[in-house]
Amino acid sequence: MSNLQLLQLIEEISQNQLVGYLKNKGWIIDGKIGDQAVIWHRSEEHNYENEIIQPTAEATRGFTQRIKEAIDTLVEFENRNAISIAEDILNFYADLVKIRVVHADVEGGTIPLDDGVLLVEKARELLVASTLSTFKKQKYFSGSRSKEVQNYLEQLRLGQTEIGSFVISLISPIQIQFQNQSDANQTSLTRSVTTNLARSLNAISNAINKYAETGNIFHFEEVVSCGVSANLCDALIGLSGSSKARNFVISIQAAGAECGSQDISKLHSFTPLQMPILERASEYYKGNFVINGYDVFGIVTGMKRQPEDDSGMITVKSLVNSLEKNVSVQLCMKDYWEAVHAHESGAYVSCTGNLYVTPRSANLFEPRDFKVNINHCLFDDET
Repeated sequence: MSNLQLLQLIEEISQNQLVGYLKNKGWIIDGKIGDQAVIWHRSEEHNYENEIIQPTAEATRGFTQRIKEAIDTLVEFENRNAISIAEDILNFYADLVKIRVVHADVEGGTIPLDDGVLLVEKARELLVASTLSTFKKQKYFSGSRSKEVQNYLEQLRLGQTEIGSFVISLISPIQIQFQNQSDANQTSLTRSVTTNLARSLNAISNAINKYAETGNIFHFEEVVSCGVSANLCDALIGLSGSSKARNFVISIQAAGAECGSQDISKLHSFTPLQMPILERASEYYKGNFVINGYDVFGIVTGMKRQPEDDSGMITVKSLVNSLEKNVSVQLCMKDYWEAVHAHESGAYVSCTGNLYVTPRSANLFEPRDFKVNINHCLFDDET
């Protein structure tokens, strides 16, 4: 980042942001210069010579220069670069989410226009998904949003883009209105959303790794309680670009004005190889998935066969992922007639195959090992 860009950051810093940052870092007010400025020193005796002059009004002549001098002092004292310190001051009252995409076509600090638009859109959707799942954990969000969610989304800001492959910043201001010490333990909505985002990104990364090892789609079921949803998956897929070819890193920086950021995971990396798995996860959360080698077990609730057919279709009421589904199974004539007798007696049946599930249907293909379980009868509990 150039000196000009650093100056642009400094010009955006307010008096309240600087004061909040200095107090948080252990600086103390140690005098005034009339009604024009406040003098800050370190409380430690061996660091007392460090001094910052803070103008008391942003309209004060030389305000920007004084801010620059304050940052120069902080650079020396904290042994950090000016950009990092300026950003921390500027975002002292805001959580910051940065998304850096990495690919040969963005190395110069630019990005194809359509993908740039897509990047901003999906970055917003990422925070939308995290906000929605902060209030309620579910697999897929659709329809209207609550007023509280909408109000929060409207206060989000888009920061300056940065060179570093290509980086965009999403700024979430926090509203701190704690009246007493006990209130200070409360968590703002912004911090709740930020924490939920970090937790869900960790969870989906772990689920991706487990699925890659086992092929078990139900690993994605385990992380819904962590805030993972189809909306989150779709946003992540979009961040990889229209061709799904870019690596990207999501970094999270918690506002210094609010405590409780120690448990937030700060870096979350994703690669193009993970995008097909995220697509499967998204489809699963929307109710579209395949389970190979699935064992259907239940009672026969329907039968259908044309006289000229050499097979018949039965419907089995069975639990699929803890939900009751009517599973359609195409059987050969021998198994079909056994299913008819099972229906008449109320006996349970079982069958193994590849289960294809949609929100409206469930079909078992390539069925095998059809059995009538005579030891499990519909009326067993009544005898």
